Amino acid sequence: MVTVGIIGGTGQMGQFFRKFFEKNRCRVLISSRKTRLNPVDCARISDVILISVPIKTTADVIKKVGPGIKKASLLVDTTSIKEEPVNAMLKYSKCEVIGMHPVFGPNASSVKNQAIVLCPARGKKWLKWIINIFEKNGAKIKISTAKKHDEMMSIIQGLNHFSTLAVAHAMKKLGVNIKESLEYTSPIYKLRMVMVGRILSQSPDLYAAIEMMNPKNKKVLSAYLDSSKRLREIISKKNTKEFVKYFNECADIFG
Repeated sequence: MVTVGIIGGTGQMGQFFRKFFEKNRCRVLISSRKTRLNPVDCARISDVILISVPIKTTADVIKKVGPGIKKASLLVDTTSIKEEPVNAMLKYSKCEVIGMHPVFGPNASSVKNQAIVLCPARGKKWLKWIINIFEKNGAKIKISTAKKHDEMMSIIQGLNHFSTLAVAHAMKKLGVNIKESLEYTSPIYKLRMVMVGRILSQSPDLYAAIEMMNPKNKKVLSAYLDSSKRLREIISKKNTKEFVKYFNECADIFG
């Protein structure tokens, strides 16, 4: 029986994975600030160690527990950025290392049809095991490098969340009555408001980390601001020809 140690196991994502691995006949150990079992001992006696703590503390936790992990074990982080934690896992441990990003929240009912990105960084023994256990439960596995993952997340998360928050803040400045606006709405606007509401119902600390800790976001957000400025200038000048050109450039990339 594989022993899975979850550091940060009393948090929402930690509890999700506790239930998942118990369902799949693993022995699960939990360690957090609320448990008697400390993170170093949990990591030392586990075959697979999941680091499930906030992004800003992940590297520090890895530095603390990494040296005590058995060489035959697997160390995995579960954050939404990958280069920094993967580099920390490689530096502070001798075991096998996989960066993992479960691209869903702890409220998911299961991993079925959910995307999980894996970034193998050292060793091959455990990669097959972790792919099999997730695919057996219906997850969609994407193998990537940490660098490629962070580049994609700068678009999927960094750019998307930035623009969504900016829309919400502009509506606040304009004094928009959200409930009243929905009485005039098209389906597209309603979908956008659902997305805005979904983000704003979650932890601001999580979104701050997503925006601030992925170094790839800097380039992406600069491009967004440049594109916004260009569009504003086109509209200010009432230049229909340039607007059509801008619109078609957008349409081309979306096929």
